[in-house]
Amino acid sequence: MNNGIREIKVIQPTSGMITKEKIRTAAYCRVSTDSADQIHSFMAQMRYYSEYIRNHDDMVFVDIYADEGITGTSISKRDEFKRMLKDCKNRKIDRILVKSVQRFARNSLECIETVRVLAENGVSVYFENDGIDTRTMNSEMILYIKSAFAQGESMAASKRMSTSVRMKMEDGTFVTTTAPYGYRLTDKQLVICPEEADIVRQIFAWYLSGLGMNAIVTRLNAQDNLHNWTVSHIRYILSNEKYIGDMLMQKTYTPDILPLRNRRNCGARAKYYSESTHEAIVAAEVFEAARKLRKEREDKYQREKTTDKGFFGGMIYCRECGWAYKRIMRKGDPIWLCSKKGATGVSCRSHSYSEKTIFSTFVRMYNRFRQNEKSLLDETIAQLQCLMNIKRQGNAQVSDIDEELANLCDQITIYSRLHVKGVIDDISYLEKTDNLKRRIDLLRLRRNKLLDEDDDHCIEDLRHLKNLLKDEPSSISAGNEHLLALFVTKIYAEQNGDLTFCLLGDLHFRIEVR
Repeated sequence: MNNGIREIKVIQPTSGMITKEKIRTAAYCRVSTDSADQIHSFMAQMRYYSEYIRNHDDMVFVDIYADEGITGTSISKRDEFKRMLKDCKNRKIDRILVKSVQRFARNSLECIETVRVLAENGVSVYFENDGIDTRTMNSEMILYIKSAFAQGESMAASKRMSTSVRMKMEDGTFVTTTAPYGYRLTDKQLVICPEEADIVRQIFAWYLSGLGMNAIVTRLNAQDNLHNWTVSHIRYILSNEKYIGDMLMQKTYTPDILPLRNRRNCGARAKYYSESTHEAIVAAEVFEAARKLRKEREDKYQREKTTDKGFFGGMIYCRECGWAYKRIMRKGDPIWLCSKKGATGVSCRSHSYSEKTIFSTFVRMYNRFRQNEKSLLDETIAQLQCLMNIKRQGNAQVSDIDEELANLCDQITIYSRLHVKGVIDDISYLEKTDNLKRRIDLLRLRRNKLLDEDDDHCIEDLRHLKNLLKDEPSSISAGNEHLLALFVTKIYAEQNGDLTFCLLGDLHFRIEVR
């Protein structure tokens, strides 16, 4: 103390200094549809945003989310956009950088709704070219107007494209961009591929000789290991006018509504038919004969499906081949047999059953089930409930997956930081993070599958079955369509002739057929 004045010494802090927490920043972009431009555009944007974040001391780089060549009119097909939203909801991101509203969304409603969801999770969006920052914006009107303009531009571009294509179809200058099987696209012209053309001609010959589409599929797959032929492929070939050298245009169209998706043209737009646009593979007479035969077979199938389906239609399946059983009339009596028999030229060893036999087998199954109802239902429900409780107490597999996911995400973060600092180059960064992201996707699929196994719908179905049985007879002596439809979900015809009845709650009862 000097002359009554106290001397105060200031001790400066040496630790625990308060620092401003850095903003976790990510970037979103959509890149070109062309593969070469795609890589160039992605790398350019990655360098730009990495440099941008590096020059801001208050930011820390999280990730770049890039959708490749996908329309912005809907988020349903933008996987990276959806991954970014999920990371935002998981509180991994504080701020998103986007070049413009147009790159973010071209649907004004989805744009506003997405920004609102992000704001609820504490995430702001900065649209650089538009000068819009949702963190400081006190009104959504500007963003809505900008996104509406972007939506209008997208709709106008789509309309211009559709009009251009339609005009080319009208004046005969339209050039197809895809070649069907049997052709190659060379200098914008369809040119015959001799080896494939021979197979196309063989398909028409087999079909006109009486073989069905399934039989043709079987033969082709037996002699061709390079292609996995299906009935859809055969139907496409038999109905495609390009094989006679003609071209039907505007089979599909894009309506002027969001989202912009192609639809099958069933009369909503004009179609354009041009003859002799390229060399034919089959004669027009052969194509027309196949068309008439296909129409006759389809009409016959529809008549049989609507008038002769029978009570067991869509209920009985062959255990050997998996095909559904169909009903035929034999000497006035309905008989059920595998649909594969006689349909594909390949024999099926499954048994055939009369309706009387199926109903009598159900009677024995029902009576046996009611006699053992308590042990089958009550004890099964109790055991399943006990297993569910054990599972819910802790799933070790899910815990292990969660731990590995956390480690992988940490590794991606480390590589991102090293890349931002220039320690690793662009190629190395992409190689390392791509492998990690693929592993993350596989683990997430496995995790979801494990969690789905904890569902207790089976217990609910068993309890429902138990309640239904309270109002039904304890035993029956004859076939009962009401009871069978009430309890049985499916019937399997076993290889040895037995019938397995699948009941509610996934209970299976195998009964010997007498």
